[in-house]
Amino acid sequence: MPSDATTARASLLRTRFLQMCVRAESMVRLSVRSVVERDVSLGRAVVENDVELDQLELEVDRLCLEILAHDAPTGRALRVTTACMKMVVDLERIGDLSVNVAERGLELARRSGIEAPTDITRMGTLAGDMVRMAADAFVLRDIELAREVLLRDDEIDSLNRETFKRLISAMADHPDQADRALCLTNISKHLERVGDHAVNIAEMVIFVIDGEDIRHDRGE
Repeated sequence: MPSDATTARASLLRTRFLQMCVRAESMVRLSVRSVVERDVSLGRAVVENDVELDQLELEVDRLCLEILAHDAPTGRALRVTTACMKMVVDLERIGDLSVNVAERGLELARRSGIEAPTDITRMGTLAGDMVRMAADAFVLRDIELAREVLLRDDEIDSLNRETFKRLISAMADHPDQADRALCLTNISKHLERVGDHAVNIAEMVIFVIDGEDIRHDRGE
């Protein structure tokens, strides 16, 4: 039977990991809102929130090392611990990508011109949903929900391609707006990468639940 200290460490690890998930999802959604609504205060808030996300990552890493050193976990407990060490890297990268989106939004807010296409709003919603679904799959031990995240990746990839085409066309029609269009293509690419990191998390959730490592099974 696990000791009280072992149980406490495992519970705290779960709490801190889920706090990272909530923070990362919020940063994705706020960053896109800051772009679409031209809201400078939201953009700056995203940048500031990244500090807290980074601190949570460090705490999760410390907890994982303590669990490995003191509790000698096996089976599913070992998979949870090692998977958390990998998943927090993806969550930290999601935070960095959200900051990139917000910073591009701050640049766009300085002047008028080509605005964010509606597909970017859809991508932001989808990317945030994918992060939340991956976290929910972890909490609920729901493999089907985790696999749904993998399926959503195709949609966000398609939206990124369509956004790129539209913005290239906009640059052709408005050469003086090339800088803004390039900024928006960067935002689209950052959101597509958020989806990739959510997929990484979902794949690790599947590993935690049943021990199946599917990271290289999709032919990508």
